[in-house]
Amino acid sequence: MVTSNAVSGAVQVTIAILILTGVAELWMLATSVFLLGVASVFFQPASQGSIVQLVPAELRVAANAVLRLPLNVAKVLGQALGGLVVALVGPGWALAFNALTFLISVFFLASVRLPQPIKNKSSALLDFRIGWKEFSARRWYVIMVVQSAIVVLMWLVGFQLFGPVVSHSSLGGAFAWGLISGGFAFGLVGGSLVAVAVRPQRVGITVSLCLAAQALPLVVLAFIAPIWLIVVATVLAGIALDISIVSWSAFFQEQIPEGLQSRLSSISTFGQLLPVPIGYLLFGLLSRYFSNTVMVSLMSGILVVAALVPLLLPSIRQLRLGQLAYGPSGTGEDSPVPDVLAKNTKSEGTA
Repeated sequence: MVTSNAVSGAVQVTIAILILTGVAELWMLATSVFLLGVASVFFQPASQGSIVQLVPAELRVAANAVLRLPLNVAKVLGQALGGLVVALVGPGWALAFNALTFLISVFFLASVRLPQPIKNKSSALLDFRIGWKEFSARRWYVIMVVQSAIVVLMWLVGFQLFGPVVSHSSLGGAFAWGLISGGFAFGLVGGSLVAVAVRPQRVGITVSLCLAAQALPLVVLAFIAPIWLIVVATVLAGIALDISIVSWSAFFQEQIPEGLQSRLSSISTFGQLLPVPIGYLLFGLLSRYFSNTVMVSLMSGILVVAALVPLLLPSIRQLRLGQLAYGPSGTGEDSPVPDVLAKNTKSEGTA
């Protein structure tokens, strides 16, 4: 995590210098953003694995929600602060300020001391093979990752690609889209608070229903609903999404052995993001032949189906905090969680 943010800060400094000196070219910015993506993708799996080492099992739902809360608040305030800095001093200095936040975070992350650091001397290839074997042997995990991959693709393309297009053509442009995006960000903040208070236990049902709720903004965008209704839909979608993230994070931390969490998180993140660039290209090409209403309606339908189909399986409906899920059996079929998983928990009633 320290290295990831240090690299990200250095790249941001480079971008700021390129812009402030007036020598920035498109290929330079594209290369810099590529490096930012490479650096950032190492952060989340490491962060996921560290939570188990820092927080007792019975507090992980609350801990995940508390971690999400400032992140979601930053999504709301960060856009406003970024716009203000750009207006006052220009984009170059705004990027320099952004670089400073990365470097400040390095100081805080470096002060974190994990109680039992995981030491691993094996090769990256062996790590991947072990991680893939453990991932593919957990059928419930594979199903949920496939579900998430389809939902994420439909949401990103439908909301982030077609949303601004619909806003520009039919809703009034940037101001309307600012309200819509702000509604989603506020919903994420509300979702963190709800997750702390409610702490849903039926993870399979909760995640699936909350992911299905992501279709709400797409439906109202497709039919050019009044702006207030679109904002309400995005608020509800934001609340649902954050509840699903908090619930799934706690369940993942409970069910996956400590030494495998970062590896499996990396594999699942890769699986979720791999279809995204292909989807942007594909649906961008299809938009030449179909209207925005047809395209967004199609994506909302696919999203709902992908979110709810896993609930047809009893093994998904029965996923819940505090109970054994299914683990590797060597044949890829569902079987009781192995002893190593039970040994990695410390509280009564957890898997």
